[in-house]
Amino acid sequence: GGAWLFVETGGDTEAEARARAETIVRAADVVDALVVTDPARQRALWRVREDASGTATRMPDGAEAWPGWEDCAVPPARLGAYLRDFRSLMADHGLRGTPYGHFGDGCVHVRIDFDLLTGPGVARFRRFSEDLADLVVAHGGSLSGEHGDGRARAELLPRMYGAETVALFERVKAVWDPDDLLNPGMLVRPAPLDTGLRFSVLPREPVDVAFGYPADGGDFSAAVRRCVGVAKCRTTSVSGSAVMCPSFRATGEERHSTRGRARLLHEMLAGELVTDGWRSTEVRDALDLCLSCKGCRSDCPVEVDMATYKAEFLHHHYAGRRRPAAHYAMGWLPVWLGWVARTRSAGAVNALASVGPLADVAKRLGGIAREREIPRVAGETFTRWWRRRGGPSGEGKPVVLWPDTFTEHLSPSVGRAAVRVLEAAGLRVVLPPTLRPGSRPVGDARSRSALSLLTARRGRVCCGLTYISTGQLDRARAVLRRTLDLLEPVLATDAPLVVLEPSCAAALRTDVPELLHDDPR
Repeated sequence: GGAWLFVETGGDTEAEARARAETIVRAADVVDALVVTDPARQRALWRVREDASGTATRMPDGAEAWPGWEDCAVPPARLGAYLRDFRSLMADHGLRGTPYGHFGDGCVHVRIDFDLLTGPGVARFRRFSEDLADLVVAHGGSLSGEHGDGRARAELLPRMYGAETVALFERVKAVWDPDDLLNPGMLVRPAPLDTGLRFSVLPREPVDVAFGYPADGGDFSAAVRRCVGVAKCRTTSVSGSAVMCPSFRATGEERHSTRGRARLLHEMLAGELVTDGWRSTEVRDALDLCLSCKGCRSDCPVEVDMATYKAEFLHHHYAGRRRPAAHYAMGWLPVWLGWVARTRSAGAVNALASVGPLADVAKRLGGIAREREIPRVAGETFTRWWRRRGGPSGEGKPVVLWPDTFTEHLSPSVGRAAVRVLEAAGLRVVLPPTLRPGSRPVGDARSRSALSLLTARRGRVCCGLTYISTGQLDRARAVLRRTLDLLEPVLATDAPLVVLEPSCAAALRTDVPELLHDDPR
């Protein structure tokens, strides 16, 4: 079987609904069938359908696919024959697409891998559109079964209604709108369907960027093009595990949704409305409330990664310029907390932070809301506790516990609890190396010899999150290369890496390979 058909049945009781479903299964000529009654499994299946308008924009090989023939409809009795002819027509034009839709109503949605970036590709788009319009009409269907005609299909309406009827449309509109002020060029006297295409104004060559964008061929424009306006990011309430998009939920403004930000980045690249490129204050302000939570990367059907796009933008926007104070205060947080730990001044810092006027100044410099309390710095860091307890214990399978900045300096109790849990599970907990004699990492957060102590250059692993989220990507790359240097002995083993802070785990999983795309490690 090459497709799924979801059929929903009901009844006065659950047993009656199930019996009806089983009757359909027995009567169906299908490869396989499954009756699902569990509500959670039903929701999971329906999400596949709900996300189709986004997931269908990428072919299995990663090629882009686009709307354009979004909701043709034919009489349900003609659907099978129409779909066979439709697939044959796509093959004749060398195109691919994934149909989905409301098959009980004969309404078919599809994303097709049109090449809308080159002249020959756009010409093929036109030829296919004309042929498909004729095919739909031949099956007694409508060019727009659900969403309306508009600029995408208005030019083809004479093929469905006939020239005489369309001329009547024009005369009626002229009576009520003689100056053609209302929605001009949409249904009557339309612009050609292959003009004004969204991507015609984008750069033809990849722009110079810091991240690798491996899923988009290294092309930032292609990454931005992922957004096709599904608007799943415009949810106003929490539903299940979805988190996208918290800033839109707070403000309700389109520019603070993932879709709105992607559109602004598109306009920035196009250079027509947003004319100052990476220096754009409009784009900067729209991205300002983005939490870099990467919720869109997991929730968006096409995996728009606004956190990465924001970091990329900030990297270029502030290149060679002074940054906001928060970028230095929060972006360099690992450095400042490391200094506090080395000077053993946590008590003094906490005391100063408890003084109202001083705390207010610190919050302003750090970009922290006045209503928030400044977190207290731990008197003993996690790794200092680790050394005091004597390092690893036990003989079980080793696991490497990542000492992130927050666990290390602000919540070492979390790290201590993790050690207890892992050791109770029979594992041998070790920490990443932190000492390098010359260029070779040694030790396990502590030196094994006096010579190593005398000759080592101290370093500490870091996921680079604070630098990445503030767009300080040159600094982030330097930190991440140092981290990979330290981790080389770990990477050579099969020991799993346990990361307690989710945002650090996300940075290690996605940002490191994309930012260090030229590093084979």
